[in-house]
Amino acid sequence: MFKTVVLLLLATCAAGFQYDTCNRLFTKKGWTCNEDNLCWYGCLRGKCWSQCNGAGRIEWDGPAGTCNTRYHLNTNIEWCWLSGASGDQVTCSSNADCAAVRDNKCRGTCSV
Repeated sequence: MFKTVVLLLLATCAAGFQYDTCNRLFTKKGWTCNEDNLCWYGCLRGKCWSQCNGAGRIEWDGPAGTCNTRYHLNTNIEWCWLSGASGDQVTCSSNADCAAVRDNKCRGTCSV
């Protein structure tokens, strides 16, 4: 009985952590976590990108507008290029250059 209670308590605590930060599987990739929407973002090939929900949206039960913090496809996240103010791609040379547009909409589809 005691073991069952402890296991249930641990599972409940672990489940709560899924809504407090970006997908922990990718913490060592060098990307930046947008703590507001739980999406990773950064600069790749001179353009700003962000994690997004494509297929991962199906099983995500987190707050609306946040990225799935559990889903990945063979350790790859779903992502998209970010749009600038006029809908164009945003150029960058580092992740910090993308901070101002990290909450912008995708410019195109969300894919792996």
